[in-house]
Amino acid sequence: MQEPMETQLKDWAEYVGNFHLPRWEELPELELYMDQVIVFLEKSLVGLFGEKKHPITPAMVNNYVKLRLIPKPIKKKYSRTHLAYLIAITLLKELFPIAEIKVAIQMQTEREGSGEAAYNLFCTEIESALAAATAEMLGKEHPTAMPTQPENRLLRMAARAFACRTAAAQEVVLHHNTEM
Repeated sequence: MQEPMETQLKDWAEYVGNFHLPRWEELPELELYMDQVIVFLEKSLVGLFGEKKHPITPAMVNNYVKLRLIPKPIKKKYSRTHLAYLIAITLLKELFPIAEIKVAIQMQTEREGSGEAAYNLFCTEIESALAAATAEMLGKEHPTAMPTQPENRLLRMAARAFACRTAAAQEVVLHHNTEM
């Protein structure tokens, strides 16, 4: 027997509301082969994409390299830099065309002065936006957001858009599944 939709939605919202993306320091220090990259990314993003079993595939990674969205792997191995790019791209591709993602990543990296700082800020903004969106789903007060600096406005809006899209999609999927 299936759980009622509201229970499933509440469970999902509580999980995603406390979601943690690995920060730069938490990404593997050792370089990974493609299959290890895919496993790491799927484990890092579990729960965000509902029933979409594979939010990223080896073919996607290869295309990102060909499009110069991420650096080429060295001897078929992927570093922390690759993983950070791939996490950001996997989340942002739900909202933007690839060309716009490339520009957004470049803008934020230039603003923050390093890829590590830009990536960590991206993670913080995504988590904050997910917490706010899921709090709304649960009928709770929204966590208060810090004032947005003009240079971080794009990142904050993209994070909110991702969070709202993810939450809405989950509600639609659960509603559809309970009617079947």
